[in-house]
Amino acid sequence: MAVAAKPHLLFFPFPAQGHITPAFQLATLLHRCHGFDVTFVHTEHNRRRLLRAGGPDALAGAPPGFRFVTVPDGLPPSDDDAAQDMAALHLSLPAMVPHFKKLVVELSELPAASCCCLVSDIVPILRAAEDIGLPRVAFWTTSASSFMALQQFQHLIAKGLVPLKGYRHH
Repeated sequence: MAVAAKPHLLFFPFPAQGHITPAFQLATLLHRCHGFDVTFVHTEHNRRRLLRAGGPDALAGAPPGFRFVTVPDGLPPSDDDAAQDMAALHLSLPAMVPHFKKLVVELSELPAASCCCLVSDIVPILRAAEDIGLPRVAFWTTSASSFMALQQFQHLIAKGLVPLKGYRHH
C-alpha cells in the first residue's frame, strides 16, 4: 500500500524582515505541529544578506520536509544590511513571477513535492498562483501599532478629521 504524500505548502513572503520572520514562524509551526512539508522561498538578495549575517550554514540543517529555495529578484548585489531600497524592491516583484511559476513546475516534478497551497503577501505572486490554478492564502503581517491605526481610520473619517482640511499634497 502506497503512503499518501504529506500536504505541501509553498511560502513566499515579501522580501523584508518584518514579513519573512512571521512567515517563517508560521511555516515552522505548520511543519512541526501539523506535519506539512514546506518550501520556503527567499530572493537572491535576501539569501545573500542571510548568509552574510548567519554564515555559510545559515540555511543548513533544515529538518526533513522543510526546504529553502531561492528565486532571482533582479536586484543588484549589495553589501547593505541596513534599510533596503524599498522602491527598487517593489519594482522587482513582477520580475519574480516567471521564476515563481518555474519553481512551481519544478516542485510538481519532484516525488511527493507538489504544492497544495501558496502562502504569500506579494500581490503579483498571489495573482500568478491564481493564473496557474494553485490555491493560495494571503498572509498579511503587520505590527500591533499598524493594526490599531488601521482600526481607527473609519472613526477619523466619521469625525471629519480625515482627509485633512486645507492640506495640499505636493
